[in-house]
Amino acid sequence: MMKKMKNNKSNRVADVNAETLEVPTVLSLLENDDNVMSDVQKDILEDEIKELPPIKEGQLNVSGVYAYDLGEKIEVKAYIRNGFSEEISLDKIPLIIYNSKNQMLAYQIFNLKNLGAIPPKGARPVKVCFEKKNVYVEKIPMDDWSLGFDTKIKASRRVNVNYEKLPKSIELEDKLVFDNFLKGLPDVNEGEFTISTFSIGIQENGSIIVTVVMRNGNNKQIALKEIPITLKDDKGNVVKSNLFKLEDFEVGALKARIFNFAFPTNLKLEENVALNDWKVEFNLQEVAKEPSNEN
Repeated sequence: MMKKMKNNKSNRVADVNAETLEVPTVLSLLENDDNVMSDVQKDILEDEIKELPPIKEGQLNVSGVYAYDLGEKIEVKAYIRNGFSEEISLDKIPLIIYNSKNQMLAYQIFNLKNLGAIPPKGARPVKVCFEKKNVYVEKIPMDDWSLGFDTKIKASRRVNVNYEKLPKSIELEDKLVFDNFLKGLPDVNEGEFTISTFSIGIQENGSIIVTVVMRNGNNKQIALKEIPITLKDDKGNVVKSNLFKLEDFEVGALKARIFNFAFPTNLKLEENVALNDWKVEFNLQEVAKEPSNEN
């Protein structure tokens, strides 16, 4: 039998700050949902959002609206509301059902990546199903339950980074290539530092040049003293592995920087060595040895 369990309790939030102002939130749908959902359905969702307890600036809130006992699972409908000034993306997030005594009734980790980026002041609807093995009571009380985040989790906020210290002589065409590469990279979250391989090529002197793009998602500059780099051929063999020392090298706050690393080799351009399928790993590994000709 399907049972509907109303939730009229206040809901947990992350990053609570009682001194900040309340933030009104509005319905935010993924583009596909927005296109297929009728105005009547949207009006119902907007009415549900109006009934939710208020949130404040700097809060990420999940508010349960109702739950159904489906026998093997508990289906919960909720809204995730963003009180930050930047859009927020979620990944694997633990959610808790608890009662007014703060007792945990259910706990399960959900992958919420498909919710996409939730804009500032956005309220995005979501449905999750708690498996019965993750429910710690025989029955969720209809009039005494709330949905909340595990308060130990932190929200991942996507940040935008721009290039710094580009060569003054860079051609416009080359800059557009680097700009498109930056836009095509996976999102960088606040506090993250990433290094991505842009290209691998050979100079006339035989040196293999690895060009990388470093992104700093921190609100302060990051200084780097050394970077380990391993170069592998198309068969996975380690060709070169080196610890590069850097002097006075920094990547600014919320900035991206291009840098070249050179591996001296005996390769010549006329040898026509294809490097399209070569890989770069940011660690140190033992270089593959040539097979011995000895019997």
